[in-house]
Amino acid sequence: MDFRNQATRLKVSAYFVLLKQVMKRRKLVFLFLLYTFSITWLSWLIIILGNRYFNVFLYGEPLFWIPYLIGSLGPVISSYIIYRQFKEDFREASFVKFVFGKKIDGKVWLIFGLFTIWRLLMIWFGFGINKPISILSIIINLPLLILFGGLEELGWRGILQPQLEKVINYLPSILIVGTIWSLWHLPLWTIKGTVQSSFPFGLYLFSGIILTASFTTLYKYTNNLFLCVLSHAWFNGCIGLALYIGNDGALQLNLNWKVIVAFSVELIVSIVLGIAYSRKNPLKQYFQNKEKNFI
Repeated sequence: MDFRNQATRLKVSAYFVLLKQVMKRRKLVFLFLLYTFSITWLSWLIIILGNRYFNVFLYGEPLFWIPYLIGSLGPVISSYIIYRQFKEDFREASFVKFVFGKKIDGKVWLIFGLFTIWRLLMIWFGFGINKPISILSIIINLPLLILFGGLEELGWRGILQPQLEKVINYLPSILIVGTIWSLWHLPLWTIKGTVQSSFPFGLYLFSGIILTASFTTLYKYTNNLFLCVLSHAWFNGCIGLALYIGNDGALQLNLNWKVIVAFSVELIVSIVLGIAYSRKNPLKQYFQNKEKNFI
């Protein structure tokens, strides 16, 4: 009888431990989103109000880039705040190690290289851009592409995606993060001249979900956030070529069946590889499923 009572107490204790972990992760996700959206939307609101009422902060002007950059770094700033606030929940000893992850070996470089080559094939196959000078322009502008986009990955792939996957399944987390990521960009549709202002939001949302699956898969197989940063920046450079060079300088994305095929292939391959990775880690999945039962 005492043995049964002890077993019951252990189960109850385990229940409350898991419940506490789930509640803590909910708090972490909520605070990350609160910090990120507050920093970004307030910064971009300055641009919107300046455009509408004072004819300042116009796209491309020097002053425009100050609030725009601060807003773009919202996920980065928030990821650092969250790391400091919940440091005991991260296995990395420092924020630098959190960003750069494990040592980059030959296998990791190969995976990253395949992602990089795929982007070049995508713009060549889908948009007909194959001049070496075009590719060179991406490399030259890579530091700016990292600063104005790539660094977002510290928040989306470093904080939000892995935390959500601990409490919900892989596929729903892809849909949620992709949707949140797209909504985070929403104020840019009201600023004339931005890349987003040339996209229908529905198309942008769909592409956001595809890229979420793609970058998440890259992170799973490399365990290196900085490579996700580079991959995100590289994609922005490639899509920039498609928007400007592919349309003779017009801010417009020329969609055709080749582009649809390329993005569809990327989505399917990314999801298949993501699911395969989860199945290769059954023990980790077991404990995650235990936590999901409490939601």
